[in-house]
Amino acid sequence: MDIEFRLNGAVATLCLNRPEKLNALTPEMLTLMLDHLDRIEQDAEIRAVILTGAGRAFCAGADIKGSGAAPKQMSVAHARASMAFYQKVALRLYNLNKPVVAAVRGAAVGIAWTFALCADQLVVGDTAQFIPAFLMRATLPEGGMVHLLARHCGEFRAKEIMYLNRKLTGKEAFDLGLASHYVEDAQLNERSEHLAAELAAMPTFSIGLTKQLFRSNAATMEEFLAQELNAVALAVNSDDAAEGRLASREKRAPAFRGQ
Repeated sequence: MDIEFRLNGAVATLCLNRPEKLNALTPEMLTLMLDHLDRIEQDAEIRAVILTGAGRAFCAGADIKGSGAAPKQMSVAHARASMAFYQKVALRLYNLNKPVVAAVRGAAVGIAWTFALCADQLVVGDTAQFIPAFLMRATLPEGGMVHLLARHCGEFRAKEIMYLNRKLTGKEAFDLGLASHYVEDAQLNERSEHLAAELAAMPTFSIGLTKQLFRSNAATMEEFLAQELNAVALAVNSDDAAEGRLASREKRAPAFRGQ
């Protein structure tokens, strides 16, 4: 399978699995990703996700030579339809109401970098290299890259990276606030799995509500607090909130069930 799905306890792993092509994305892979993400969202037993790539690269972006290749002359309608599919995957990752950990070694090119930025935690190895690629082909950053990059590292730096096709190492990405953890490649899987397991042990429903607050586009503090009020009202009535209160009274660690 070009997308490998693995389940270890409450942690699901989605592994881009075309190592001979540096995991370049095809339409079939995007369809599989959407199917797996739907399953993850609906399965209450799955409480965290790892997104990674097989072999020496995270992902070389869209497969521009194989089944994902664009025609030499592309109509506006064709371009919109093609891009909509990538946007759908990015949005599904970004809006997933469960924590996502992206684990990146080697190259993450174009839209693959966007997918990594959609995660809640981004763990990079020392061989990681983030390559925008878009404007070198006179195309535009895709899948929400401009929004995500500016939000993470600021508009001035995001513009320089995009306009001038700046390639970033894993360490540079970490230093700019574009990754949450920087490790040697040999430690990448272990660190990502440990982080995902920690997140899976947390109150999943409440994490989902907190993710919604992070995604909030409230224009004012008043608007944000109104959204926060609704989220808190839902969270405090969850089973995990009851367990948290009981554990506090009993002076023990809570055993959350994700509900």
